[in-house]
Amino acid sequence: MTLLYLTVVLFLIMDPIGNISSFLSLVADIPPQKQRSILLREMLIALAAMIAFYFLGEFILNVLETSMTTLRITSGIILFLVAIKILFPSVDSLRANLPVGEPFISPLAIPLIAGPSLLGTIMLFARLEPSHLSMLGAIVLSWSLAVLVLLFGARLQRLVGASGLMACERLMGLILVMLAIQRFLEGIQQFVKSCYA
Repeated sequence: MTLLYLTVVLFLIMDPIGNISSFLSLVADIPPQKQRSILLREMLIALAAMIAFYFLGEFILNVLETSMTTLRITSGIILFLVAIKILFPSVDSLRANLPVGEPFISPLAIPLIAGPSLLGTIMLFARLEPSHLSMLGAIVLSWSLAVLVLLFGARLQRLVGASGLMACERLMGLILVMLAIQRFLEGIQQFVKSCYA
């Protein structure tokens, strides 16, 4: 997997565009200067969780000796489920029922940014991608892009409006569906090859 592929997938799962309205709602009553410090604090916590799960996932999957075929199929299924949630958000989701007050770890850092889907994907990619440099680079790059999107979230919302943000989020979900199906088919292809080897 290329650095670009890893970065795009992690960025799409992080879904910072979809989290703009949630972040702005959480910090609506907080001065702008403090909003930025809250965002950076929460994003650093999310980054720490991502890196921790990367090394934890590599250890667990190495101990379990999971095959590459299984990992490819599993990552495809997980990406597909994430994409479906982005395309068809449920009314009982966390975004629709945000708690009141300044966020601290929950709900912004975890699970809105570093949610179970993202952490699970990072754990799987830890085994699929042999290069530590590529994987850690992708985590930091996707995280940096997410920080930029959220820092300029208010401006983006004013520029394109709530419906524009929703359209961008659905487009990201659609791209994720295509990546998920590709990853799943690669796993099936690898399985078929192993059967006839």
